Amino acid sequence: MARDPQQFSKTRVERPIALVRVALAVSSLFAIWLDPTEPARYAGPTYTLHAIYVVYSVLVAIVMWNRSSAGRLPLITHITDIVASSIFQYLTLGPSSPFFVYFVFALFSATLRWGWQATVRTAAVVMVAFVVMGASMSRTLGATEFELDRFVIRVVYLAVVAVLLVYLGQHEGRLRDEIQRLARWPAMLTADAPSVASATLEHAAGVISAGHAMAVWDANDEPWVYVATWSRAGFSSGRFAPADVEPVVPSALAASTFVCADPMTAEATSVVNAGGTRSEWRGVPIHSALVARLGGPGLGSAPFHTDRLSGRVFFSDVAASTPEIMPLLEVVSREVGASLDQVHSYERSRQLAIAEDRIRLARDLHDGVLQSLTGLRLELQAMAAEPDVDSLRSVRLLAIERALAIEQRELRTFIEDLRPSPAAADSESLAQRLEVLRKRIALEWRTPVTVRTRGLSAPMPPALLHAVPLMVHEAIINALKHGHPSRVSVDAHADEDALRLVVSDDGFGFPTPGHFDHATLVESNAGPTSLRERVTALGGQLTIDSTPAGSRVEVVLPRTLTHA
Repeated sequence: MARDPQQFSKTRVERPIALVRVALAVSSLFAIWLDPTEPARYAGPTYTLHAIYVVYSVLVAIVMWNRSSAGRLPLITHITDIVASSIFQYLTLGPSSPFFVYFVFALFSATLRWGWQATVRTAAVVMVAFVVMGASMSRTLGATEFELDRFVIRVVYLAVVAVLLVYLGQHEGRLRDEIQRLARWPAMLTADAPSVASATLEHAAGVISAGHAMAVWDANDEPWVYVATWSRAGFSSGRFAPADVEPVVPSALAASTFVCADPMTAEATSVVNAGGTRSEWRGVPIHSALVARLGGPGLGSAPFHTDRLSGRVFFSDVAASTPEIMPLLEVVSREVGASLDQVHSYERSRQLAIAEDRIRLARDLHDGVLQSLTGLRLELQAMAAEPDVDSLRSVRLLAIERALAIEQRELRTFIEDLRPSPAAADSESLAQRLEVLRKRIALEWRTPVTVRTRGLSAPMPPALLHAVPLMVHEAIINALKHGHPSRVSVDAHADEDALRLVVSDDGFGFPTPGHFDHATLVESNAGPTSLRERVTALGGQLTIDSTPAGSRVEVVLPRTLTHA
């Protein structure tokens, strides 16, 4: 039959209490036998009652050792112990009684069974019983038999023991809560990285009892640093250039766990744990750009390392920023790292699956639709060249063939975009890629395209190297299709704030003239959908101006991406 875990746990607590009760009863009986002057009054009843208590203790121990659940027995035995202690105290001159330790045993049992609240209640009952007993005996005994000073000392002993056991019970309760929170670590039910980071940091802050939590990490194969911050006011996350936030902590603390209770100044002192050895370090233990993201007194931090990620978790506004929390910091930090690594792994797997689908789609389009369009074009050319076809029909057939040629070029470009760039192209700068795009469009559309760049020779992340040429391509093709310009110009440059792309032409503009900012385009779902979505996904802004004298498309991407 399955056992109730909670009842089984109570039984395991009762067994050591039962053994201590037996040892205490037997040793007390031996003590009064060894020194028979102690129970001066009522010696006979004292021996008899104590012998009965010894038998009772042995029977309780036997019962508890063979039970799978405690039931109400702990409460019954607890009351019995207090009553028996009071009787023995009364029979043996109260303040000087050798049975005083029984009251301490009752306090200890309450702490072990039910926690610090039960210790407070038991201490109140025991103190009242002891004081009432002392007051009664002071009236019936003379000053030589009732020792007032010893009575006061033992009252103080009871109070001190009760305070220590209450503190021990509270400490044990905190440890139990921390273990339970760790055991209830949130499962990663979503692949949305911000949601996972928010839930993970919120739970971690609850385990540490902190008001703020921050995780800073980087992936082994990515050139930027992620920062996620949680507080009771909300959650925020972003990615930064390594130069903006590194070193996250000074090199002397890079592999260490530390806590700091001082304000973040050059005089702050941190207690550092490195490989089990504790030491002190003076200075600001965190990068200045990250200090503002944490609030409140007290700071604790521990590193984490997984197969894919390396980082560190920070906690501030900690209830107890003492060295004792450092082992807990290390455990929680490892759990945070494991949760972030799980999401990162899922995201990488998803990206690989998407890439495989893109390659499969590109292959199907190339071998299917593209070849069919080529066949149709050849057929139309042959029909237009037949001698019995009049000139008007021939012109119409050639016009259809040219339209198919344009769509075929568009489809070929789409297929090339679906396929991943070869390894050799990964080393190309954004300026080189835009130049390749310019030559291709000018050749296919027979329209002059000018590209001017500035500040684009620096390395860019793969996301931008892939997205920017696609956005420029779409903007140029839209201008050629709708405005029929005689020339198109592209201006691309990066400054300290942003990467700016401007595509302008001298054609007839778009079907809807006017000025449209990003908010208007998003709200009205207007403009080129794909271009607008790409810009939005990268955190940028899209602006379109259309007049009968030409159009202008401007894209502004945040500078953090250019450094990513």
